[in-house]
Amino acid sequence: MLRRISWFFFPVVLAGGCAGVDATVKPSADNEPVPSAGVSRMQAWQDAEALAALDPNRLTVIGSGESMRPVYGENTVLVLQKVAYADLAEGMTVAYRNAAGRIVVHTLLAKGSDGWRVAGLNNPNEDQGRVTHYNLIGAVYASFAHDGVK
Repeated sequence: MLRRISWFFFPVVLAGGCAGVDATVKPSADNEPVPSAGVSRMQAWQDAEALAALDPNRLTVIGSGESMRPVYGENTVLVLQKVAYADLAEGMTVAYRNAAGRIVVHTLLAKGSDGWRVAGLNNPNEDQGRVTHYNLIGAVYASFAHDGVK
């Protein structure tokens, strides 16, 4: 099942890892290249679905927008893994549902009394909403870049 997410409202962890992020959000250059691979969009989707199928706590989504450049480009395929709220750590990229009901994938900046502050890597400001126990979907487990060809 195809699910589309928007970076504007929400991912930065590659293949189950965790990237450190400065608490001060600074936009990257718009002309920085995003990762690509010598595979088609369909192959990236199939590879992501195969990985997600190995664990019932995984979900495959496709992102859109520019807020996670240069790590994720338009239509990057992501595999999300359910994770306990207590296991979240600064620098993880997570998916959550914002107040408007949209899935957002952005990076955790710092934990506060009202939840985790988050922001897209390419955004000058952090998100208005917070990641909480109630709106957390999961962490980015893997990403699949492609060359944009069907």
